[in-house]
Amino acid sequence: MKLFIIILFLINSTLSAIDLHLPGSAIHNATSGSVLLFPSPTATYGNPACRNNGIETSATYLFSLEELPYYNFHAHYNLNNIGLHLGGSLLSHPLYLESCGILSVNYLFKNISIGSSLKLLYNQVEKYHEVFALMADVGIIWENVAISNSLSVKNVTQSSYFTEKLPVVYLWETAYKLTSQSKVAVGLEKETDFKFSFKIAGRYDLTNMFTILSSYQFEPNRIGVGIVFNLRNLLFSYSVRTHQYLPLNHYISIGYGL
Repeated sequence: MKLFIIILFLINSTLSAIDLHLPGSAIHNATSGSVLLFPSPTATYGNPACRNNGIETSATYLFSLEELPYYNFHAHYNLNNIGLHLGGSLLSHPLYLESCGILSVNYLFKNISIGSSLKLLYNQVEKYHEVFALMADVGIIWENVAISNSLSVKNVTQSSYFTEKLPVVYLWETAYKLTSQSKVAVGLEKETDFKFSFKIAGRYDLTNMFTILSSYQFEPNRIGVGIVFNLRNLLFSYSVRTHQYLPLNHYISIGYGL
């Protein structure tokens, strides 16, 4: 029954346009989408101004349903002040397929980074429709020693999918380094025709190799927790996040920092 309900959601709208808000990695699943709390290449998916070198791949069964595998891959490389990001995601089911290809470019000037992403969405429903949509995101990050700030706008082009407008999403986040081992981030999210959503997330480094992540999101109410193992340049992360009406979302990610 749960699978049937989710498939009905998917057939009528892309994931970008309904209240599923799928994260791109285990880290962002644990932190409710924070791009400042823990550096990872996938952060550029949330804000194209992020400049975290490396590659990262993630996998999950959407809301614990084996019939709905969801995969992500992201790679980022900085050459002096210019950063280039390539990424993509794939949600697959015999009746439904959705993919997203991402190309991002950002530029660093002193302590300010600005960036833009171009996304190509592809959506196919078996024996129903096949649709492409092109959209763009913009973002800026500015930071000093202890405080960093992020502001991004998703779908700044106000692109359409099928016959309807895709939502425009505004994301603001501020992170503060409490100690050498801990960090906290707060943020607001505003999507077209939805209320403001408040988020708070925390990070604590137990050792140089082991980090705990957690978050709470209000409207809708969701809790995320996760762990990260850092073995030199290799990152292994796992997280789980609640949903008001659907089963838990479990994520596993592997990353390599360049």
